[in-house]
Amino acid sequence: MDKLSADEAFELGNQFRDAAIMLGDWRFKNRASLSKAQWDELDEQEITLLNAASGIYASAISLVLKDSRAPVARLQSSVESAKSAIQHIASFKQVLDLASALILLAGAISSGNAASIPAGIVALEDAVEAIIGPRDPV
Repeated sequence: MDKLSADEAFELGNQFRDAAIMLGDWRFKNRASLSKAQWDELDEQEITLLNAASGIYASAISLVLKDSRAPVARLQSSVESAKSAIQHIASFKQVLDLASALILLAGAISSGNAASIPAGIVALEDAVEAIIGPRDPV
């Protein structure tokens, strides 16, 4: 098992924070088409994702990844793809699915649960694919 370096954890935390901010921007841009319940749900998702990013920063030293199952490059690529997908979201369901997948992955990373990280990556890749279609494998 390889430990995530402090720099790698900091960069992942930044990527999740950036994704949370982009989701918030999407929420504001689409406020006219969202119900109060949808607005509140997305607000909660954004806050949860920001908290997860903070957790990644705070636990950088103890983050553990199985190198053969979840390389750092794949984690970073998945989050970058999610950030790109935000620009193509066409429905509330898509934004909610993407936010939920980001939160699942961020939670797996911040908890250090190496066994759940691959499932989080797959969930995020599936959410991205549902929005922008298949992409080249990493």
